[in-house]
Amino acid sequence: MASSRSMTPSKPQLAGGACLLLSAPVVIVGTLLLPTLSDDAAKQVSALAAHRGAAIAGLTLTSIALLLQVAGILWLALTAARNSPKLALAGGAFGVAGAFVVMFENGIQASLPSVVSAMGGSSASQATSVVDRIGSSTAAGLDPLSLLGDLGLILLGIAAVRFGAPRAAAVVLTIGAIAEGAGFGSATKALVVCGFALVFLAAAVIVRAAFTRSDARTAAAAQHAQAVSA
Repeated sequence: MASSRSMTPSKPQLAGGACLLLSAPVVIVGTLLLPTLSDDAAKQVSALAAHRGAAIAGLTLTSIALLLQVAGILWLALTAARNSPKLALAGGAFGVAGAFVVMFENGIQASLPSVVSAMGGSSASQATSVVDRIGSSTAAGLDPLSLLGDLGLILLGIAAVRFGAPRAAAVVLTIGAIAEGAGFGSATKALVVCGFALVFLAAAVIVRAAFTRSDARTAAAAQHAQAVSA
C-alpha cells in the first residue's frame, strides 16, 4: 500500500490550491475596505479625500488577490488539462487575460489617491475634472475585457467536472463569477462579496476533488509499481 506521505498532495499542488482558495477572501476584504466602487468622478474624489488610507489598503489587497488568482487559475488549468485540454487552455487563457486587465485598471486607480491628495488645495470641481479625465483614458475602454476573467473561471469550472468535481461546484462557480462581475459593474459591494463568497465555496470543492484525484493516481501508480516488482 502507498504510504501516507505518498498520498499527500505535492507542494506545487498545495501551493496552487491555496492560491485559488485565498484569492476570493482577500479580494472580499479589499473590496470592503475600498471607500467606493463607483466610476463617478465626483463620488471618487469625495471618498478618496475622506478615506485615502482605506482606498490604498483596499487597492493593495485587491492587487494581491489578483496575483493569487492568476497562480490559482494556472494551477487549475494545468490540473484540468489531462481530462479536458481545450477547456483548460481556453479557461486558463481567458482567466489570466482578464486578471491582467483588472491589474492594469487597478494600477490606474492606485494613482487616484495621490492625485486627490496633491490637489488638496484645489477646488472639488478641478479635482473631479482630473479624475474624470483619468477614468476616461485608455484603461476605461478595457472594462469589457475584464469580463474575460469571469468567463475563464466558468470554463475552468466545467473542466473541473471532467476530472471529478461535482457539477454543483461548476454551477456555483458560474453564479459567483457572474455575480461578482455584475457587482463591480453596478458598484454594488454586497453583490461583489456574495459573488466571491460563492467562488470561494466552489473553489474549495474543486480543490478537494483535484487533491482526491491526485491521491487516487498516486495510489494506482504505487500499486502498479508493487505489482511489477512482485
